[in-house]
Amino acid sequence: MELWKTELDYLSKEDILNYLEKYELSTVLEMDKLNAYGRGRNLAIMQREKPDSGDNNPDQKIPISYGRKQITTFTGYAYRPRYISYKTSAPESKQAIAENYMSILQDIFDKNNEHIKTSRAGKNTAIYGVAYEMVYIEGDYVKDGEQVSLKALPRFFSVDPREIILLYDYSPEPKKQIGIRFYRIKPGFFKVEVYYKERIELYDRTKEEHSNRWILTLKGSYVNFFREIPIVPYYFGEEMEGIIIPVIPLIDAYDILISDSMNEFSRFAYAYLVMQQYGLTPKAAERDPALFNKMLKFLKRYRIFEHVPSDADIKFLTKDIPTEFIKFMAEFIRDQIHIQSHVPDFTRMGGDISGEAIKRLLFDFENMVSSAEADFDLGLSERIRLITIILKKIYGENIGDPDMIIVSHKRNLPLDLKQFAETAVLMKNAGFSSWLIADTMPDDVIPDVQEELDRQEKERKKQVPDIFETFPETEEPEE
Repeated sequence: MELWKTELDYLSKEDILNYLEKYELSTVLEMDKLNAYGRGRNLAIMQREKPDSGDNNPDQKIPISYGRKQITTFTGYAYRPRYISYKTSAPESKQAIAENYMSILQDIFDKNNEHIKTSRAGKNTAIYGVAYEMVYIEGDYVKDGEQVSLKALPRFFSVDPREIILLYDYSPEPKKQIGIRFYRIKPGFFKVEVYYKERIELYDRTKEEHSNRWILTLKGSYVNFFREIPIVPYYFGEEMEGIIIPVIPLIDAYDILISDSMNEFSRFAYAYLVMQQYGLTPKAAERDPALFNKMLKFLKRYRIFEHVPSDADIKFLTKDIPTEFIKFMAEFIRDQIHIQSHVPDFTRMGGDISGEAIKRLLFDFENMVSSAEADFDLGLSERIRLITIILKKIYGENIGDPDMIIVSHKRNLPLDLKQFAETAVLMKNAGFSSWLIADTMPDDVIPDVQEELDRQEKERKKQVPDIFETFPETEEPEE
């Protein structure tokens, strides 16, 4: 995929229809294919034509959901809910502002189920190479002109990438110019939203009666209070290609190998029958195909012969199934899927392996994930920036700035508590702060750093009585 660009500041109805048609005939079709493989409905094997219409020729179609396995592994490792967190970073003079700003943002995140939507965005980038979110304002937000009421709530939601067209300008660092969202209400009827920096236009897209021509009807428009295109893009690298695309041919080869192997087993069960000095039907019925087929079905079902002459030679004609070759090819293709996608197979990492050993085994995977996260963080920062635009209209310009927020990632790896405990001791002896030591621990162990520090402080006070309680103040003698 690539960025779509335009020099236009405004789209006519004809422009909108042209973009929609082009997108549906190119990008949407490609994304439909990726969606199918991401769900384990592999198109190549499912759409393979049957060799012939004969009932006796087996035609197994077995899709192996390797695309789904890859997506699940990647998303669970890098974008597990609550494994992405947000922290403040500001000079001492602005620390109070930054903490208040983070508190407001966190409240908005909680109300929007941010941890779920962030994980969903990560999953979509793995499937399609791109994910989108829409940011909007909920509640009574118009007060006086551009002023926004305190009752307003910035919200965001995940959008199917097949329903978004984002147009950029031609600047060296391309910027969002126009956004189009379209979604089907019923066959032949779509809602279309066109986002400009100053306003948003709403259209109905319908099929002309007795024709296949689309018609666009303007239904209304309203002010865009963001003064920005309120669409957040998340891209999987510069190429915007997820982890399925490079290995689709390998997945297809694996499906064919497994399906054709099952066909061979079926043919083995329905082996050719060789008869000498014996027939299935009496001479009088040799010309009756219906009777002959009935006898064949009876033989296939019950696997018995009756009234066989003593000198009759009856045997099945079979061939050897190359089981070792099939096993070799299955393992080879499976290994190549993991190697070429850079996604390891955790189910084959058996034995008692330490956390550091696992990290070494995941070196290639970690390189890919870290690169993907760097681009993903641009989307998270864009989400915060758009929310902040509304917060400044509510609370004023001094509410805080997005550069005060740092995005932090943690990995979903098997926990080695002993190793983490030893690391904590080493960090303490080296002079690191209690806050940093607690923050280094996995979220499954310490979900809230500040809460853990407060708990430690309470325990210290219980163990060491207050000096003023041990030695109470005495009154000075009067002179």
